[in-house]
Amino acid sequence: MESDLVVVSNPLILHHERLGAQLDASKTPLSYSDPIEEYWAVKKAAGIADISNAGRLRITGKDRVSFLNGLLTSDVADLREDGGQHSALLNPKARILADLYLYGQPDGILVDTGDSPASKVKDALDRFVITEDVQIRDATRDLVQITIQGPSSGQAIGEALGVELEGLKPLGHKILGPSTIVSRDRSGQGGYDIILPNEEAEAVWNGFLLKTGDMGVRPIGSKAMEMLRLEAGYPRYGIDIDDNTIVLEAGFRDAISFTKGCYMGQEVVARATHIGRVNKQLVRLEIEARDPPSARSKLKSNDVEAGFITSAAFSPGLGKVACLAYANRDFAKEGARLAVEQEDGPISAVVTKVL
Repeated sequence: MESDLVVVSNPLILHHERLGAQLDASKTPLSYSDPIEEYWAVKKAAGIADISNAGRLRITGKDRVSFLNGLLTSDVADLREDGGQHSALLNPKARILADLYLYGQPDGILVDTGDSPASKVKDALDRFVITEDVQIRDATRDLVQITIQGPSSGQAIGEALGVELEGLKPLGHKILGPSTIVSRDRSGQGGYDIILPNEEAEAVWNGFLLKTGDMGVRPIGSKAMEMLRLEAGYPRYGIDIDDNTIVLEAGFRDAISFTKGCYMGQEVVARATHIGRVNKQLVRLEIEARDPPSARSKLKSNDVEAGFITSAAFSPGLGKVACLAYANRDFAKEGARLAVEQEDGPISAVVTKVL
């Protein structure tokens, strides 16, 4: 039901339909034309995508920092008003309940819950509010979120919005009226998110299409974004990680403070860090094929079970399949050569990055 509410509130859906976009069940654009052409548009200039299916929370109240710091993996006390943090909400066994990005603002904290539904994250956090002065509001229906990805993304924002972003650090942001522009790379090519009120979304979206078309900027869908995401090796909640994933298995070292003290799941994280290992690790693989294997395809090494695929897509730039997978501890090493089991025989793969 939550996704239905988000769909109704997004004023850009009619624009996507007029542009001939192929939409998925949640009304998120899959593509506007050939996804491979959209992929190359991002590589060569920039692409603009509607990612309003991501969840958004606003957290206010004078105890918001100390409250979140006792629950989340990052050191929220270090969050600046113009900065951001990758963080996670864990259960007591250090499984990932939500993959979060926090943005400090003068009057509160804006939280991008991504593919973790904002309503579920809100419910999970609300259970811990006892006497603290903390208010948690699901802002998903009030805000639209778009992303501009590619080497010309900063220039495109300058042309469309008249905002200078040079020098903005990763996850740093600028507030432009009621909107927030965040330095957020989702493609491996650099880029920015814009989180803005519903009533401003049409003007901003159309402004990009009208003012940046000559630069080669074009609308792109989730199929092209998926190619870029996997090529860059960025995991996605609900696909590569979920509430069965121990946070250290997914990497997430940029989201964890190892010095701040207690938070939910901290004891398990500390124990696993002390012994220096987990049983499996999320890795990026390249597969010598054009057709991506299905999720949960098994990995082997000399007939020994070595792990399984979580997501995969053909990369036009690499000319092969890029994917994420869990590799068992002995095989989670850059350069490790594995085989992907397929009906018509194994396909060779190599680990290119350990997350």
